[in-house]
Parts: sequence; structure tokens; C-alpha cells
Amino acid sequence: MKKNRKILFVVNVQKPNALDIANKLSAVAKENGIDTAISTVHPTPEEYFIDIDSCCVIGGDGTILSCAKMLAKYSIPVFGINLGKLGFLATYNEDIDKDLFLLLAQGDGKVFERAMLQTSYQNKNYLVLNDFVLKDSRIGGISKFRIYADNEFIAEYMGDGLIFATPTGCTAYNLSAGGPIIHPKSRSFVMTPICPHTLSNRSLVLSYGTLVKIICVSGESALIADGTQVATMTKGSELELYMPPCSVKFMRYRGHSYFGILRSKLGWADDPRELENKNRMSKK
Repeated sequence: MKKNRKILFVVNVQKPNALDIANKLSAVAKENGIDTAISTVHPTPEEYFIDIDSCCVIGGDGTILSCAKMLAKYSIPVFGINLGKLGFLATYNEDIDKDLFLLLAQGDGKVFERAMLQTSYQNKNYLVLNDFVLKDSRIGGISKFRIYADNEFIAEYMGDGLIFATPTGCTAYNLSAGGPIIHPKSRSFVMTPICPHTLSNRSLVLSYGTLVKIICVSGESALIADGTQVATMTKGSELELYMPPCSVKFMRYRGHSYFGILRSKLGWADDPRELENKNRMSKK
């Protein structure tokens, strides 16, 4: 006999109505035989993720990033209710259809796996879904890094810092810094310099399996993991960075379109087929 499913709601209570939405959806889940748990603690303690079948994050992309490590560790599919701004990861809104919510809560949506990045520094491991950023921690300061890929010297980069982004994170800081958009199915990650002093320094896309070594030649840079500073690199210090085999699983309705999200969030031109449908409907 299949055990009852259990869904975890991770709620950002700083967002208006977030807890009310969680309570409403929790009631819908219980009415349909799904056990529920609600976390309003940030970051959510690990014990909340044990024996969970799916996760609904109510807040925004930052709330999803805050629990990405635990979602990957316990292989829990996640979907998000966006109460923030862009919502690249949290793709649904507070008016999510009841039937659609139940489809996702019951695990009947399509699962998309998103790759992560990992680094080890001073005997500590850090895991991110979006990006690692090395940014000079001094006002007006300049950092210089020596970069290797699989022990092969690439170049020295001098400027405000470096961004190492996953395909998921490429539409965040990386995009603002002039980096490329990478399709989420691509097994690769990107290194983008921040305001480099050499104009020929451009983004570099690296493949899965590449081990990057970063040596801080000069300056003092904060190591920022998905928006949170976790350490400081000083002259002579080094770290290694790579794509681990783990991933975060996102659940979407079966008609989900990655390029549709890009068009919507980045203000690209509408799909001509969608425009034709709108025109036909408006003429009726």
C-alpha cells in the first residue's frame, strides 16, 4: 500500500499574505489526503525536509535558493508561488488553480533537473543553485585572480571580481554583467568577469567535469554563495570549483515552456503563434 504523500510549504513571512496562501493551499492538500508541514523559519532547518515528497515555496526566487541545498540532498521536487519580482524559479502566482496545485502536490507534474555548482574553501564545502561571486570587499578595491581549468592556466583577471554561474543562475547577476544565457539542459557553467580592466576579458563557458582553480593574486574578495557571503579570499588563498552530480528538481505543469518564461520575464517579442491566437479571439 502506497504511503500518504506529504508536502512541505516553505514560507517567506516577510511577503504579504504568504502565510495565508500557505494555510489555504495546506487545507486543499489535506482535503485530498496529502499530509502537510509548514516552515516559516529562515533558513528552514534540515529536519523539515525529512520524509517529504514535494515542496511548495511561497515567496520568490530567493526563498527557493535558501533551501536549494536541502532540496538537492533529499531529492525533493519543488515548485514556487512567486510573491517577489521577476520569478524565474517561482513561476506560479498566488491565484494558482486548485487542480493545478493538486497535480503538482501529488507529483504528477513534469520534473526538470537543474545543475548546481560546488566549491571547497578552507576545508568547507559550499553548494549553490545560482552562482558563486568573488567580489572585492573594499570600497573601490580591485582584485586580481589567476584561473586554471583542469590544471591548465587560462589567464589572470583583474577587476571588481568574477561570477561563476549555473545555467539557472545565468539570468541573474551573470546576465547583468554581460554574460550569456545558457539553456538549463546544458551541462555547463559560465565564468564572467565583473568590470574587467582588460577589455578582451569576456565570459568563458566551461563543461561539466571541469575543475576550476582560482588563486587570489592580490586584493581581498568576498566569496558570495547564492547572495550570502560565506568567506573572504585574501592574497595567496585559493579555491576549487566544479559541477557536482547532484541537482535540484523543479516540478512544472506539462505544458511548461522555458523560452516562454524568458520572453515574459525579459520582455522579448511575443511568439507569433500566440499573437495570432490573441487576434483570433479578439475578433470573435
